[in-house]
Amino acid sequence: MKIDPSNRTNLSVLFLAALVCLLTASFALGMPSVAESAPSDYKSRSATQTSPSPSGYNLLELTDEIVGQTRPGLPDLRLYHGEEEVPYGLVTDEELLRPARYEKADIFNRGTDQAGNLVFELTIPPDKIARTINLLSGDKNFIRSIQVEGSRDGQEWTVLAAGRTIYDLTEEHKTRRSEVNLGLTHFRYLRVTVYNEGKGKFTLSGVEIAYTSPAGSALETKERPYAAVGAVTKDGVQEYTMDLLQPHLPTRELEIVTKEENFNRLIEVYSSEDNKDWRLVAKSEVYSYRLDKLTARQGSIKFRTDNRYLKVRIHDRDNLPLRIEAIKLRGLNPAVVLPALEGKELFLYWNSHVKAPVYDIQKFKGSMDYSVMPRATLGQTEENKAFRDSRPWTERNSWLLKVILGLVVLILLVVILQSIRKISSDKRKE
Repeated sequence: MKIDPSNRTNLSVLFLAALVCLLTASFALGMPSVAESAPSDYKSRSATQTSPSPSGYNLLELTDEIVGQTRPGLPDLRLYHGEEEVPYGLVTDEELLRPARYEKADIFNRGTDQAGNLVFELTIPPDKIARTINLLSGDKNFIRSIQVEGSRDGQEWTVLAAGRTIYDLTEEHKTRRSEVNLGLTHFRYLRVTVYNEGKGKFTLSGVEIAYTSPAGSALETKERPYAAVGAVTKDGVQEYTMDLLQPHLPTRELEIVTKEENFNRLIEVYSSEDNKDWRLVAKSEVYSYRLDKLTARQGSIKFRTDNRYLKVRIHDRDNLPLRIEAIKLRGLNPAVVLPALEGKELFLYWNSHVKAPVYDIQKFKGSMDYSVMPRATLGQTEENKAFRDSRPWTERNSWLLKVILGLVVLILLVVILQSIRKISSDKRKE
C-alpha cells in the first residue's frame, strides 16, 4: 500500500501547527506574574496610621477581611507612601504562637498556711515574661485546686489565676495536667497556693516556668466568628459544620463548651476549602470527671488549618448525645512589621496578581521584640479607584486560550480520524 504524499504532507502540517499552538498556549498559561508593581495593581486598600517608636517600627495585625481577600501566603500585600513602596516584614501566626520555653525555677518561702494549704513563691527575672507554670510531682491519681497571685514588690498581690485544677488520671487512663496558664504577666513575683483538698496524695518536687518569646507575647489568639451551616445527629455521632466566612484564616484551637460532667467523648475535626473535600486535621478526646469537690476537665483540641470550613464529629456511641452549649474556634491572624512613618500618608494595598516581594527586613525581623512595639491601626477598607489590570493579555484572558487549546485538540482529532479512514479506504480499494 502506498500513502498519498499529499495526505502525508497535510498530516505533517497539522501536527506542526498543533504543536505550535500547544506550546504557545502552555507558555502563555504558565507565565508568572512579576513582583514589581504599582498602587494601581491592587483592588483594595486601607489607610494605615503608625505611631512614634523607639525601635522605629510598628506592629500591625491583619484583619480577617484582608487575610481572606489575599492569596494564600499573602504574596499580594504591599505598603505604599504615594508611589513609593515601603518594605515590611510578614510575621506568621506560627511565629507569633511559638511554643513557650520551660526553665527550672527556684522555690522561696515554702510552707503551709493555717488551713494546711501548700504556699510558695517564685521570682521572675526582670527581662523575661512568664506565661505558664508547671508543678512537678512524682505522685499519680491526684487532683488539686490551684491559685496563682502576682506582685511587683512582694507586698501587694493580685490574683492571676483562681480555681485552676491540676490532676493525674492514671486510673482513668487519661492525660496528666500540671500546667497553669497565666496569660501574659509582667509581675516580678508569683505566689502559688495548692489547696489541701481533692483526691489522692500530692507532693511538690519542683516547678518549671515557661517564658514566652517576644513574638509570642505580642498578640493573643482570638475567638473566630463563624456561621453554622449544618448540624446532624445520626448513629451515635453528632456532626457540626462551620463556615469561617473568609478563606485562609489560621485556626489553632477548638473548644467544646458543655455543662455536663462525668463524660468522655472522641472528637474528630475535619477541614475543607470548598465544603466538599474534607481531610482529618485532629482526633482527640474531651472529658469531664467529677472527683470529690473538684472536676478534671479537658474540652479543647489543638490543631492548625487555614481552610474556610470545619466539621466536628462528636462520637457519643451508646450514650445520650452530649448537650453542647457552644463550639468555640480560636486562631491568630498574621501581622506586619512596618516602619514608623510619623506624619506620612501610608496605605496598605492587597488583592492583586503580583508575586511575593523580597525585603531585607524579612531576614532580621526575628531579632525584634514585637511585644514593645506600638500598634499601627487601619482605616476603613476601600475600593482602589485607580486600579487597572496590568497583567498581560494572555494572562487576563486565560479562559480564551484554554478554549482555543481545546478546539485545536478537537480539530486535530477529527482530522486524524478522517485521515485514518481515508487510508483504510484506499487500502481496501487496492
